[in-house]
Amino acid sequence: MQPTWQDIFDLAKQSRDMKLEYWLNENLFTPSWWILFVTTIGAFIIWLVLLDKKRIMEMLIYGFLVIYIAVIADAIGVALLLWHYPNTLLPAPLIVEVHRVQMPIIYMLIYQYFPAWKPFLIAVTINAFIFAFILEPALVWLNVYEPYHWKHIYSFLPYIMIAAGFKLTVNKLKQMDQNYK
Repeated sequence: MQPTWQDIFDLAKQSRDMKLEYWLNENLFTPSWWILFVTTIGAFIIWLVLLDKKRIMEMLIYGFLVIYIAVIADAIGVALLLWHYPNTLLPAPLIVEVHRVQMPIIYMLIYQYFPAWKPFLIAVTINAFIFAFILEPALVWLNVYEPYHWKHIYSFLPYIMIAAGFKLTVNKLKQMDQNYK
């Protein structure tokens, strides 16, 4: 029997209901949930304190570009069942706290504190190593992140490419803005 759109919708609705039930009973207020909560709030507070307020628009543009690509890549990975998130801060299909708060904040701080290309590339390479080989395994251990057809090594280069690609983009935008004046 060929599935109809209604069959797909009904299955999605059932999945949503099951995920919410799971989140309420197996996730909310667990140690993993509290770690996500504290690290998300902590990262945001640290960012507010360290943010160069004179460059806020530049930092936000860079951060939103990082969020944009992270959301797309994450949605594709989850849709293709490359990975999933058993425990999340919110009952959302994608993890909000890591790719929409913590990761962009770290990238923005690297962008802010390492304006020259060579130190920037060194910093993002170290960051990529930490993300891929320390944080991702830690998230697996905490039952926050569950890779199915994905290895941590696959994340290493994309972490660098995201940071460098958007530094290039924002630098080009700044150049265009200077030419406009």
